[in-house]
Amino acid sequence: MRRIGESLGRRPRLSLAVMALATAFVAAGVVRLRFDSSLESLAVPGDPVQEFQRRTERIFGSEEIGVVALVAPDVFRPEVLEALRRVTGRVGAIDGVRRALSVANAPDLAADVLGMTPLMTRGRVDQATARHLQERVRANPLYVPNLAGRDGRALAINVFFDSGLSADDEERIDRAIEAIVSGYDGPGDLYYTGMSHLRVRAVRMMRADLLRFLPLSLLGMMVVLWCAFRSVRALVLPLATIGAGVLALLGLMGWLGEPITLSTLVLPSLLLVIGGSYSIHVTAAALGGEDPSLAAILDRVGLPVVISALTTAVGFGSLAFHSIPAISRLGVFAVVGIALVAAGSLLGLGLAFQVLPRRRMRRPRAGSGGRGYIDEWATRLAAAGVDRRRAVFAMALVAGALAVTGAARIRIDTDILEAFRPASDIRRAHEAISRTLAGPNPLVIVVTAPEPGYFKSLVALRRVKDLQEFIEELDGVDTTISLIDYLEELDLGLQAGGDVVLDERGRPVEPPPPFWQTPPGKVPVVFNTITAARGTFSGLIDEEMRRLRITARTSVSGSRETAKLAGDIRAYAEAMFPKGVEVTPTGNLVVVSSIADRLLSGQIESLAVAFGVIFAVLAVLFLSFRVGLAAMIPNMLPVLVFFGVMGWAGIDLNLVTSIIGAVALGIAVDDTIHYMARLNRIVKNAGDQRSALIDTMAVVGRPVVATSFTLTAGFLVMVVSGFWIISAFGWLSAMTMLVALATNLVLLPAVLATVPVISVWDLVAFRLGERPHRTIPLFDGLGPVGVRMVVLLGRVRTFAAGERIVRTGDPGSEMYLVLGGRAEVRAPEDGRVIATARRGDVFGEMALLRHTRRIADVVACEDVEVLVIDEEFLRRLRVRYPRLAAKFFLNIARILSDRLEKQG
Repeated sequence: MRRIGESLGRRPRLSLAVMALATAFVAAGVVRLRFDSSLESLAVPGDPVQEFQRRTERIFGSEEIGVVALVAPDVFRPEVLEALRRVTGRVGAIDGVRRALSVANAPDLAADVLGMTPLMTRGRVDQATARHLQERVRANPLYVPNLAGRDGRALAINVFFDSGLSADDEERIDRAIEAIVSGYDGPGDLYYTGMSHLRVRAVRMMRADLLRFLPLSLLGMMVVLWCAFRSVRALVLPLATIGAGVLALLGLMGWLGEPITLSTLVLPSLLLVIGGSYSIHVTAAALGGEDPSLAAILDRVGLPVVISALTTAVGFGSLAFHSIPAISRLGVFAVVGIALVAAGSLLGLGLAFQVLPRRRMRRPRAGSGGRGYIDEWATRLAAAGVDRRRAVFAMALVAGALAVTGAARIRIDTDILEAFRPASDIRRAHEAISRTLAGPNPLVIVVTAPEPGYFKSLVALRRVKDLQEFIEELDGVDTTISLIDYLEELDLGLQAGGDVVLDERGRPVEPPPPFWQTPPGKVPVVFNTITAARGTFSGLIDEEMRRLRITARTSVSGSRETAKLAGDIRAYAEAMFPKGVEVTPTGNLVVVSSIADRLLSGQIESLAVAFGVIFAVLAVLFLSFRVGLAAMIPNMLPVLVFFGVMGWAGIDLNLVTSIIGAVALGIAVDDTIHYMARLNRIVKNAGDQRSALIDTMAVVGRPVVATSFTLTAGFLVMVVSGFWIISAFGWLSAMTMLVALATNLVLLPAVLATVPVISVWDLVAFRLGERPHRTIPLFDGLGPVGVRMVVLLGRVRTFAAGERIVRTGDPGSEMYLVLGGRAEVRAPEDGRVIATARRGDVFGEMALLRHTRRIADVVACEDVEVLVIDEEFLRRLRVRYPRLAAKFFLNIARILSDRLEKQG
């Protein structure tokens, strides 16, 4: 990375200008950015549930409606009905509204089968008209509770929309209806709800949240940066570079036509705080080092920042494999965004510090106030973790056990309504309508017969009627409507002429029995009426009379409850319908339920991918499986705690909270990477492992604390969201970051204290030099990685000056590579010096290969350090790295040949 820094640093102003222009061009796409809260943003390609719903809509039309409810103590009063008529007319006149249906304009099928006489006559409504209307409505099951509440306290206007409306059309219509509702000054209260309304309000709230999150995230970063560095440039430059990276991502989404959805809404704020963590390390390196050049900055923090960005990208990138497109797109664009803010932090911020005049950052004394206390506090915690690791492990086990117990209580549920806060007008309107009228959410059940004309059969219709009665008995279902209900009304009109017959007390007389309890000859008459008005019944049965739609009105909005309803309906149909007849629940509720079913498997897959890749990165960093696994333990505990808190707090796993696990793992490991990278340097010159662990925290403690609080502050900003699930995402993520900080400060040093972090390579790397594969004959052609792998198989021994390393006549089974110091090979007869062994020389190879006795003495002239190579070393080398072993043995053969040639 130093080469990149040197190349860009030769002309820093030009490099900065080019980066700024490129960023400005990409960021210009922000003006094209749009928002999308539709179900299509969650569509899973090829999902049979969604495909069936689309086919159903093509045959019967959309079941989606809006519901305007007029709630009053007695709605069948003249002034209330007059107000209902006015509101119905105003809503129906909105461009894009196909029809607004209420008791003010609904047809009275029983009164006039063909003429469609309205329930409420035109002209002024008096008391007698109101009471007559009430009687006719109560006598008609089609209208109660769909258009009128059973207790007479609510009337509904069902709003049907034109097909093919754009998002802009939906918002325009929604604003017009909201204006009517908010401007209503008549008797009672007016409410409005429906899926279209929820989508439009969600888009508005997304825009508001985005405009709210970004400034608050920037403010939180400003506080952390100022507290950490007390420098204007350390405040302004990081914010400018990170902000440019976030704008570039939003611009890229705009150019590509990728909308902001509920799952990607948190992405800009996340990138701000993630980029802030990178910028803190770069700023500390720029202000705290002797050389402020980009090359020097990259040399000090380039590798850990790149690895941190890689692991964070892995956490997000694991979501790219999710089956739900909205979550997978979040993963893809998060990876792009992380690359942008990481590049901006390393290159853009580094160049900016190089261009500006030099100003050293003062490190105050510990205890003198300011940042010094953070350094001392972090170091003491690390020392406590190392020295009292048994207590630390015990507390971690208790926390893990509680977390696992809580995680077992987690429920999977995606509820679009629950996304809004309980006190919101959205929730209040839904609850008011659900209490007084039929639930505003439609659940569609399609009955498909094996052949055309099937539903002309009286037996088939009876089965559908029984199915409706069963569905209406299910919890959460208020009523159902199907062709059967219209047939009954038509039959009633044909039998009674449409008049409601009253007894001597003015109460409606029980109507005649339905048509299937009368001679079969009446059935063709009813079906002839349907055929004559095909368009009226197109949403109930197809032209072949082979597919029939039942619409259940329910207050259920969650995927878990919907899944239960759908399961009960399928079980009933399987038991009661003949083979060949399919009963399929469908609609938006069922589609959302099927999407929610994928959350658990997606969560497990994304966590497994994130864990595997991050573990591999850490293991490669230290070339040790054990060290990599040890480093993962402190980062898995925060994720476990997150799931545990969700379970104990009763927070469901939904479209938003399902992404936290993998993301938190990718972000939390950032501090571990910086700690491990610094430890990798310090450990080479440390006297013992304890000192290395504590000294490393003394160096990285402040940026670790600063980045953790930056991330925590960034997540806490989301608590102010208008969406409850985004708010929960914010505080859950903030809690996870704080737990990760605690585990990195205390648990990470404690865990690493139990594994041999100081490896053979750490002990000898400095003594071997920069290119041992070229300067030491024994390692010729192995390459830098091959040398490290070979060295890790050996062991190091130290001999004091004057100490005998090899004694003549002793049996030999080891060969030695001199790492440091000087040793003499002496003849046994007179002690004369035969040869001198220095760094890179080997001796004892004949004894190793032939198991002969030593033929000379080797004595240390000064303190000598050697790498011991024995038979076990050779065996492991052959088994693990056969290609390296071939080159290694070839090098030994060459050394022996050279020695024999010199002796000859």
